[in-house]
Amino acid sequence: MSGEGTPPLRGIVHLWSLDAPDTSELTAKTLTEAQRLGCGSVLHLLQAQIEQGKVAKLWLVTRNAVDVEQGQEALAVAQSPLWGMGKVIAMEHPQLHCARVDLDPKSDMGTNATSLFEEIRSGTQEDQVSLRDNVRYVARLVHYGRERAAGRLDVPREGPCQLQITTPGTLDNLVLAPVRRRSPTAGEVEIQVRASGLNFRDVLNALGMYPSDPGPLGSECAGEIVAIGEGVAGFRKGDSVIAMAPGSFSGYVTVDSAMIAPKPEGLDFEAAATIPVVFLTAYYALHRLANIKIGDRVLIHAAAGGVGQAAMQLARLAGAEVFATASPAKWKFLESLGVTHIMNSRTLDFAERIMEITRGQGVDIVLNSLTSEGFIEKSLSVLRNDGRFLEIAKVDVWKPEEVARSRPDVSYSLIDLAQEQPTSIRAMLGELMGLFETGGLKPLTHRTFPLVEAIGAFRHMQQARHIGKIILTPPLEADTEISTPIRSDCAYLITGGLGALGMTVARWMVDEGARHLVLAGRRGPSHEAQAVIARLKASGAEVLVIGVDVSDEAQVARLLEEIAEKMPPLAGVIHAAGVIDDGVLVQQDVARFDKVMAPKVAGGWILHTLTQDQPLDFFVCFSSMASLLGSPGQGNYAAANAFLDTLAEHRKNLGLPGLSIHWGAWAKVGLAAEMDSRQQKRLAAMGIEAIDPDRGTSVLAALVGQTEVARIGVCPMNWSRYLKQFPTVPGFLSESARCASPVADSMPIERRLAQATEEEYEDMLTAFLRDEFASALGMASARLDVQQPLNTMGLDSLMVVEMKNRMRSELDVEIPMAELVGGASVFDLVREIKTQLGTHAGIALPSPTNASTPISRGEMLARL
Repeated sequence: MSGEGTPPLRGIVHLWSLDAPDTSELTAKTLTEAQRLGCGSVLHLLQAQIEQGKVAKLWLVTRNAVDVEQGQEALAVAQSPLWGMGKVIAMEHPQLHCARVDLDPKSDMGTNATSLFEEIRSGTQEDQVSLRDNVRYVARLVHYGRERAAGRLDVPREGPCQLQITTPGTLDNLVLAPVRRRSPTAGEVEIQVRASGLNFRDVLNALGMYPSDPGPLGSECAGEIVAIGEGVAGFRKGDSVIAMAPGSFSGYVTVDSAMIAPKPEGLDFEAAATIPVVFLTAYYALHRLANIKIGDRVLIHAAAGGVGQAAMQLARLAGAEVFATASPAKWKFLESLGVTHIMNSRTLDFAERIMEITRGQGVDIVLNSLTSEGFIEKSLSVLRNDGRFLEIAKVDVWKPEEVARSRPDVSYSLIDLAQEQPTSIRAMLGELMGLFETGGLKPLTHRTFPLVEAIGAFRHMQQARHIGKIILTPPLEADTEISTPIRSDCAYLITGGLGALGMTVARWMVDEGARHLVLAGRRGPSHEAQAVIARLKASGAEVLVIGVDVSDEAQVARLLEEIAEKMPPLAGVIHAAGVIDDGVLVQQDVARFDKVMAPKVAGGWILHTLTQDQPLDFFVCFSSMASLLGSPGQGNYAAANAFLDTLAEHRKNLGLPGLSIHWGAWAKVGLAAEMDSRQQKRLAAMGIEAIDPDRGTSVLAALVGQTEVARIGVCPMNWSRYLKQFPTVPGFLSESARCASPVADSMPIERRLAQATEEEYEDMLTAFLRDEFASALGMASARLDVQQPLNTMGLDSLMVVEMKNRMRSELDVEIPMAELVGGASVFDLVREIKTQLGTHAGIALPSPTNASTPISRGEMLARL
């Protein structure tokens, strides 16, 4: 390419990673081959480019290797190491401006080629870009601790507490209020709540949208009986039970004994709490009202939700044929349950599809929860003559006379369990518990939030991001921290467990209550490790030491077989195995890459595939800041850890536990401890401090049970010092740079606006609205494009109600619903609010390139 007359090379686009096998087809062998194809080819390309002095921009292209939105289809994990390697290329060879671009898995080749061409010729400085549905996402590092703390509720210092809403209208008005326990009267029991189920009724209650008096928040729980009133038979103190219990988002609840049932054997409290409301609702609707029978055809709307999943189990048990609707992102989950007739719950096309499948006959029963425009009409249209329409929605439902005018031949039932007598509830609970004990019914898929994170849990349901149930667990009395999911009756596996870092983690787990540990490593324990193991055993822990190469599938299979034979059930995995072989990329070779990637890439994948059918409480990968920020001389290590990061996201999207922690250097232990003092001083000079082991295990304790995100970086950082190495702040670190600045004033927004200068006013109002809408949408503030219509970012009617209420209370303005629903952006709302407030009204809006606007039109920030 250097012949006479050849134009200079301006850029190189690397596409070979697109040939990596799909995730569903991966084996440890094909995964290793894919790394040699992807990272190996980039390594050779880079070395040739540097050797020949070709200063040309480098684009590394993948497809579906980045988790832009939680819940997207199976990630292309085999392509992900390129993103870690690319960060190191950017640091070692900044003149190449190495950019990573992730293409849309749903677009065809031609569309992706056009999008890639547009990205290349745009001249942007962004170097981490993902393209999805004609939207361009760019990566930003955001402060996890600050965001998380902002959404946590304060726990009263003394006594039990209960979740309450101070003023209905916005979810931020949820509080944990102190309450007094109530002793049971005759016929009642008091339950210490261990887990409670969140229902859509609770969200409507908090937003002030429930059509009648909804009562206190929470309506079901699982826990232990701590007191019994007179006349209660069949229960004793200490019994584990499930209950229909108003006000159950609390530490204790007192309830009629007719509303409780023994907790099925073999279920933990979180799983048991998925049962009461949804299974009672589905059972009452299908059996008591619709008299479901063999051969019936049943349309179940929102089938991936709690009632939907319960109804599918009951319908199949009755011998009925199920037709299900759900959003497309949840179809694979329904397919995994064996559902064959799946349709879109976001459009009205389901009706035509049902009539096509049934050859014009339709269905016998509709279990409805969708009341948007056209859904009730279409659902009625697929009912056979004399069909049964069961309505479980609470808002925008039809009255019986409206249904009678449209379909006088069908029976119509508005379902409200609160109207049922306790004796009826008791009878149905008894019938259901029998089915759970025999295995005919199973608890639902669920996600657990601590009660102190109730705002996040309510928003998760409000945004319809969940599958199955959302469970809330109350804090222990006098304990405001989240307890770690370590149990004394389960086993825990630590790979790399015989190294200094593995020993540190083992000691922490035993201190947390673990009594059965499996420490796996390639080599036998050192003298120091043997001494630690002896102390662990002396403290009462059973410790099994097994030599294993985690990159060998047969060895890992034997390891898990031995655990199954000698230990209690495996409940958690910490994958800390790893090796380093540092060197700048121009001095690296494929063999050194293979050595470093084997325990992380092949080992991580093997552990995932061999444990994915086990009910683990956690699956934690020990990753590195190298794959988050890049680290000169560690291209192979950054690539290997980038795989673990994507693997954790992939597991989370599958509904499995998954967390990848980007650890900084641990002081005195771990691979980083092998650095000489000169290297450690260099990192400190850059603003990267070492992690004290005690502090590290304390952070691990706080993170191992969290369910919010799949990737978290942990490292003491001096951002001001760290950012000095860059001529300009990289876009990826712009939020970190902003957070290093003084914290914004915390006074009410009305007062801040009143005191603002003309130059400050609109920036302040724009930032306030951006933060509020980002909170409602469940995204980082910096990710929200203030020029993009809010309804294209997932703003639905419930969020509109909440934000309308919020703006009324905070700004004393009335924003029409039509404006919020009809495509207004944050900038549009700024104009409207300025007009209403009449303050500084003459100021021109900031342009899209103003420093107050962190991103350009069409760019949204992809949270890590």
